[in-house]
Amino acid sequence: MDGLKTSEMRNLANKVVNHSLKIGKRSDGNFESVRIICNPTDPECYKFAQIVEEECWKVGAYTTLVCQSDERTRLRYQLTPEESLSKINPITKAVVETIDVNIFIGEHDNPNWSIDVKDKIKVDAPNIQRLREILDNRKVRWLYFGWPLPGTAKGFGVPLGRFRKTFFDSIIESFSEKMIKLCKYYHDALLGHDIVEVRAEDGTDLSFSIKGRRILVDDGVISEDDIINGDVGLNIPSGEVFIAPIEDSANGKIFFDDVTITGFGRAKSLWLTFENGKIREYRAKEGEENFAKFLDANTGEKDRIAELGIGCNPGARYTHGSIIVDEKIYRTIHIAIGNNTGSYHGKNRASSHLDMIKFMEKGQLYVDGRLVMDKGEPCLKL
Repeated sequence: MDGLKTSEMRNLANKVVNHSLKIGKRSDGNFESVRIICNPTDPECYKFAQIVEEECWKVGAYTTLVCQSDERTRLRYQLTPEESLSKINPITKAVVETIDVNIFIGEHDNPNWSIDVKDKIKVDAPNIQRLREILDNRKVRWLYFGWPLPGTAKGFGVPLGRFRKTFFDSIIESFSEKMIKLCKYYHDALLGHDIVEVRAEDGTDLSFSIKGRRILVDDGVISEDDIINGDVGLNIPSGEVFIAPIEDSANGKIFFDDVTITGFGRAKSLWLTFENGKIREYRAKEGEENFAKFLDANTGEKDRIAELGIGCNPGARYTHGSIIVDEKIYRTIHIAIGNNTGSYHGKNRASSHLDMIKFMEKGQLYVDGRLVMDKGEPCLKL
């Protein structure tokens, strides 16, 4: 599958606007305001963003369509004086204080774009964190719709044809019955429980508490119940059950074969040791300095556990770095560090959120001592 037909794009855009996000009128009777950000480095991505905007117009929504690429973002950091970067952008602030829905369509077209501007990013990081908090506090509904860009495939060293097929397969599977059943199984397995343990043959032995935390399901729809509960975020591809652990409860160690650190490169064969929720030690065979640069460039609780996620999308395959697909892969879990406020219902405030994927074919997931995942598979027949 090299791409989507215009009719397929139109069908997906209709689902996004009318089914997933339910864009229309606000409770006060006024029409909603929607910001759409897209990456224009792929004409097909831009075309899809325009079609999404057209579907918004059909329901009366007010829109703004913004183009954003890694090269332009990198250039902005290179050219902008630090004095300006240290202050919040008043235009962006006005936008996030106004919009009801925030849609991003695309991906990072250069996964290593920020390596040579990390000092400038560090200056801007508190503002990024503040803008995130405004969106969270206003409960702005958001959608990250991943799109397979040529630059992303090149950056990850994956053939474009295979990259596109993986993406579109996972997008199509986002609305499947099997995905919904997997999400329900893991939601029910976690609900009302306390201690989660992750173990694997590689020596991984990590435990943490989820007591009292909301179990979240990314199933392609923001329902009325989700909105009431403050669960306002959505990914497509979808297919994930996730939760914010108690932030000071993680203890033990965990191994990741390959971690993509967007903007900074990769870390391979990465070991993390947690103590009372915080990373006490890290080491990697390759790219340890990339992980260090990432931590140095960000602010807040950047190195504290933020999330446990369980992949439930049978159509997703490993892209070697496109997190929106990789974190949804069936038979994987992921652990994140950093920010987990807003729709995660956690307490960490940080300028970053880093997801790290672990394949579980040689691992187990226990909940209060009960085995719920063995070698990547659910322990009950669905």
